[in-house]
Amino acid sequence: MTYNQLGFAFTGLRTVSFAIIDTAYKKTGETNLITGLGFGLDIDDHIVTCNTRFSFEKKKGQPFLLLEVQATFEIEKNDFLSKIKQGEHKYIVKKNLAVHFAVLTIGSARGILHAKTDGTPFNEFILPTIDVNNMLQEDVRFEF
Repeated sequence: MTYNQLGFAFTGLRTVSFAIIDTAYKKTGETNLITGLGFGLDIDDHIVTCNTRFSFEKKKGQPFLLLEVQATFEIEKNDFLSKIKQGEHKYIVKKNLAVHFAVLTIGSARGILHAKTDGTPFNEFILPTIDVNNMLQEDVRFEF
């Protein structure tokens, strides 16, 4: 199944958290980017959420720029019941669909980061392209 065989809409985008921590920022030294990716499921409303988290650090464990974004994807009811639901309490978001949702979410996060840091010295820190296909090794499974 490819994601274009499934009816869905990108219905929401939320900045869960954003912070600039001036005291943790150093002008010199290498900048590390720590990334996180997660998924959620709302069975009643046929929604899959994709959560991304980014932490820019100069010293390990001391972030100076944080961003967490959640995107909401509403799946057409019949597609949700026939393609996402796998049993009484089992649901699967196929890897290629999860990758697509993650790419959309990360692209949105890139724009949010730019808008939130525009006019500040932190605007030089952008989210690079991320190989989401490599981050996700398999289908996303939910069991309740």
